[in-house]
Amino acid sequence: MAIVKHFEKTSIAEMELSSQVVVEETTSVRETVLAMAEANSSCAFVMNGTEISGIFTEHDVTHRVVRSPDVWDSPVAMHMTPDPHIIDPNASAMDALRLMRAHRFRNLPVRLGDGEFANVTHYDLIALASAFLDSESKDPAEFSAEHVLRFVDFYGMPSRVPLEVTADTTLYDTVNLMVESDRGLVSIVDDRGVVIGEFTQHDVFRKVACRVQDLIDEVVGEWMTTENMATSLASAKIADGLHEMAAKRHRYLLLVNETGRSVGIVTFRDIADYFDAAFSEVPQ
Repeated sequence: MAIVKHFEKTSIAEMELSSQVVVEETTSVRETVLAMAEANSSCAFVMNGTEISGIFTEHDVTHRVVRSPDVWDSPVAMHMTPDPHIIDPNASAMDALRLMRAHRFRNLPVRLGDGEFANVTHYDLIALASAFLDSESKDPAEFSAEHVLRFVDFYGMPSRVPLEVTADTTLYDTVNLMVESDRGLVSIVDDRGVVIGEFTQHDVFRKVACRVQDLIDEVVGEWMTTENMATSLASAKIADGLHEMAAKRHRYLLLVNETGRSVGIVTFRDIADYFDAAFSEVPQ
């Protein structure tokens, strides 16, 4: 299967990798979050000398920080995810994908040598898959992974029920919903159920964390994103959805119907899980 072989033959060193913020263990949570937001990076590497002692991500911000102003000026080392897996740049994209799927990682540090590191993310793997599908023949062999990607629509694979709130829902209730459901995206809908915006973990660290003191005093409609949302009709082909995710650097895709109402949500992890059988055919 060509796409599987492409992932196996492409080393991490050959990929265009995501950026990350680098901070010391003593850096405050507030300084780290603001640095991540300024760099538009969803991950910070927390260093002890020349070694990574932990990573601090938008997931950590949503689950551990945004609702707790009392921790904003404490060292980021107290709230990071410690002892992350680190991968070699000569490992393949498939090695990275398998490791990230097995442990449900979204960020995977790459050791470049001499105390230098890079970061491989779901965004990078989405971009690799999208570019491959653009470059290959549009008439792949039937029953191949490429055939399924190009000719099966999203009705043909499992999707999750979207989380929805109205624009007047408080930030506190919206973030609680995200945490309790362990979801990175909430759709904002009007009184007819039509999607008018989204609120994501990216919005949490980029706009809200370490800035808004009391989430109860703010409504999500004032902080939601209304442009550059990754959406697709459920009748679209999976490959088209991957292209949309790659173009907008989203790890999720909101599925909508012709009236603009959400009918499901799919993440890159869901797509990778869907092709688990195909991926596992390549020898470890």
